[in-house]
Amino acid sequence: MGCQALFPRPIPAPQAEWSILRTLLIAIGSALSASAAVSLHQHESFQGFHDWDSGSQNPNPPAVLADSGPGGNGDASLKVTANGSSVAGGRLVVYSQSDWTGAFVSQNITSLAIHIRNGGSTPLAMRLAFNGPGGWFVTPSQSVAPFSGWNALLFDIRPTALLASGGSNAGQTMAGVTETRVLHSNTTDFRGARISSSFLMDNVRAIPEPQIASIATLAGFLLIRRQR
Repeated sequence: MGCQALFPRPIPAPQAEWSILRTLLIAIGSALSASAAVSLHQHESFQGFHDWDSGSQNPNPPAVLADSGPGGNGDASLKVTANGSSVAGGRLVVYSQSDWTGAFVSQNITSLAIHIRNGGSTPLAMRLAFNGPGGWFVTPSQSVAPFSGWNALLFDIRPTALLASGGSNAGQTMAGVTETRVLHSNTTDFRGARISSSFLMDNVRAIPEPQIASIATLAGFLLIRRQR
């Protein structure tokens, strides 16, 4: 018996085993990503960690302001600022690439409700924008007047309600959103408009049905007015 018999060469793993291992690794990665993705009834109140950003080069990044939310003392909100320049920080936009991404369609999320307050002297045309496998899509705009206080906005995000902003398939995008944006733009532009202004946002909620959301949002708005 030779040395080869005593110490045989390692036998490469069959291709099928490598394929199974790769599938398991992909599944683990997907599960880890899903843990940070959007879920039905998710609520962002800006009381702790959040992943909303506007880029590392923005001289005025989004900032959490204590006691500035629609609930008054103890209620924080996020301030988003733009300086209107042609470089970073010029557009009025904020985005999420983690907590508010994922499979909106399979989660039965058909609307997002958000409280918005216009912090500038110019009317804002607020939209949501989504990127994913089908490309960029935006919601129709909702006007927020200057000095109007907090506005309870409800955005229909069903694929059939979205407007293409370079995208080709809204269903594919909403089935695997990789970035969600809140922005001001008078046109169907996912980048946001260049403007010197700001807005506050709070209470981002993932809602299952537009009709139910309308009632819940209206009730929340009336409660806020009663507390003032």
